[in-house]
Formats: sequence, structure tokens, C-alpha cells
Amino acid sequence: MKKKILSIMLGAAVVMTLAACSGDDADTAPVVLSGGETAQTEAAEGGSDTADGTGDTAAADAFVFTYNGIAIPMNAPADAVIEQLGDGYTYFEAPSCAYEGMDKVYTYNSIVVRSYTKDGVDYIAAVELKDDTVATAEGIRIGATEEEVRAAYGEDGNEGTSGIEYTKGDSFISFIFEDGRTIAITYTAIVG
Repeated sequence: MKKKILSIMLGAAVVMTLAACSGDDADTAPVVLSGGETAQTEAAEGGSDTADGTGDTAAADAFVFTYNGIAIPMNAPADAVIEQLGDGYTYFEAPSCAYEGMDKVYTYNSIVVRSYTKDGVDYIAAVELKDDTVATAEGIRIGATEEEVRAAYGEDGNEGTSGIEYTKGDSFISFIFEDGRTIAITYTAIVG
């Protein structure tokens, strides 16, 4: 129950953050779709299907999350990855506060995939693990102890007040702890 509440709160915070950028202009209002439908807005058009979604276009020295056998490298072109993941997601987009075009959010059963736009192409910005049915390549999942995380990733991470993050190439992975257990895991692209 606690995990569901946290997931709902995080989702609501993201929606409010993205919507805050859009202002009151009807032409830039967020578009919420479900079932894999795509929004047809001027800012969302112009994506590219140049990558095969296998991680070949991403830096070899970076974190890559795998979901249902599909590699999701940070900073990889998003269109091919989303196509490989298939339908079965809910979709949200809003004008980006930090990048050009639209920030896009694809919510699957156990993960949330976020993308950003650069030079007319959408790239993977982040992957959030929603529950304990999925794990990192190192076998860490929501509910893992802080000691298990440190054993898998080492002691040299950047520590914050409620967690730790590890940087690899153009990405980082962060773990948030509560009462010594992992309550959130997020892969994030470092955008240059």
C-alpha cells in the first residue's frame, strides 16, 4: 500500500511539474493519451526512427535498463525503443521546461520511461522502476536493503540525504532509501 501511495505521489508530482511549464495557452496544453496512441501536435512531430533500440547507438559505458528483453539505454533515440516495448502504456506529454519540444512520459506496468527532444529527435531521458517485479542488471529491486545496493554497486557513489547515486558514462542510477530499504530506483541520462 505504501508503495502504491508513493508511486501515485511521484506520478502526480511529475504531471504537475510538466504541466506547470505549459501555462494557460490552449495550443500548448498537455496531451494525455492511453493505449499507445500518439499525440499529433506541432511540437511533437519530427521524431526519428534511426536507432534499432538495442543500445548500439548509446555509449557502451553507460547504464542500460532491460525490460521484457528490450534494452533501454539512456540518451538512445526513443522512438525505436518505445516501438519495441509495444503498446500497453499510458502516455503524457507537455512542453519541456528544460529542452526543446515536448517532454514525453510512457507509463508501463512496472516502469516509467521519459524522453526529451534535441534537434527534432526524442531521446531516452530516464527510466523509473515502479515496483519489485523488475530489477537492475545487478539484481537490485525496490525493497532491497541499502547494504545490498552498496554490495552490488560499491561504496564510491555520491551520497545524498536520502539515497545514493552512481555515475557511469553519460548516465547515472539513483537509489532512494527509507528505513534502510530501497523505495525508488531511477536511471537518468546526463544530457550534454
